[in-house]
Amino acid sequence: MEIKGVFNPLPTLTWNFLDLNGVGIDETVKLNNRGDLVIQDLPNGVTVEKDGSLLDDVQGGVGPEMENLMKRENVPTLVIRAQKGKTVSEPICLDYKLGEGDGLLRKQEIIAEEGSEITVIMNYTSKRNESGFFGIQTKLKAEAGATIHLVKTNLLGDQYLHFDDIGAVTADDAHVDIIQMELGGGRNFIGVQADLYGRKSRFDGNVGYLTRGTQLLDMNYNIRHHGKKSESELILNGAMMDKSVKNFRGTINLIRGAKGAVGDEQENVLLLSKDVHNKSLPNILCSEEDVEGTHGATIGRLSEDMLFYMESRGISEREAEILMTKARLNNVNRMIQDVNTLGRIQQFIEEVL
Repeated sequence: MEIKGVFNPLPTLTWNFLDLNGVGIDETVKLNNRGDLVIQDLPNGVTVEKDGSLLDDVQGGVGPEMENLMKRENVPTLVIRAQKGKTVSEPICLDYKLGEGDGLLRKQEIIAEEGSEITVIMNYTSKRNESGFFGIQTKLKAEAGATIHLVKTNLLGDQYLHFDDIGAVTADDAHVDIIQMELGGGRNFIGVQADLYGRKSRFDGNVGYLTRGTQLLDMNYNIRHHGKKSESELILNGAMMDKSVKNFRGTINLIRGAKGAVGDEQENVLLLSKDVHNKSLPNILCSEEDVEGTHGATIGRLSEDMLFYMESRGISEREAEILMTKARLNNVNRMIQDVNTLGRIQQFIEEVL
């Protein structure tokens, strides 16, 4: 299968020398449909439909090329639905287990009907030294007064090529909450687009990441406010080691008609090596007057004062870096309520550090 085109496109072009308008990819990967999906027992109030496709009009953050790829390969769609008025207290866990040389494309849609609430946890795992390809697309629709909690953890092998495309739409008083832990994979292209159509609808995004070795993590977030008094908050906490590369594009788009909308995005990056390559582009677009948008990025190494404080208490510079890295990631970990998922994340971080 050929993967060719521009992925993770910035919604509006910036200076070419920044090299952040998108990622050009031209390579061939092998699809063999290997890889296991394990779905735990479904709680009451949830249905699963195979080979459905109800949210074709919802756009993801990786861009049109990802959508074209899914259609060209005729990837089947798994539809998870929370029934109207049902609050599903137990999470639905989807565990994707991959191995050496696996090549897999998958797609799912999560629909929360009016007044419902659902939590979906998706884990991607393989052994640390394995290589392969995994592309996944997830589309979300939160109807009026509904809430979707989505948790994604990337614990793939160090040589995996990984695409994760997410698109979400919200109705009046609806809420989409996405938690992501990006820890594994060799080259990762992550994109999220949320269209807040409803009045007083809300998007929350919390992302934790750790890059190491020669890893590439390329992220594109596009939060589009259409509805009046819609709100969004996107927070990223990460650390970079060795010769890893990370690109972050974060756009809040306050569209005409979204009166009273509020959007905020913040990134905190800890640099643990002088050889890392970091690019962060927080971006605000605005065509409405009665709105509020804020953004920012904090990037740097541990301060001399912090290192002196640690060393005066017998903690080496390396140990201090590990402590602060874990603290950054725990800001996101503490939001995950599933014990098994937390255990996998913590074990992965301990092995890496």
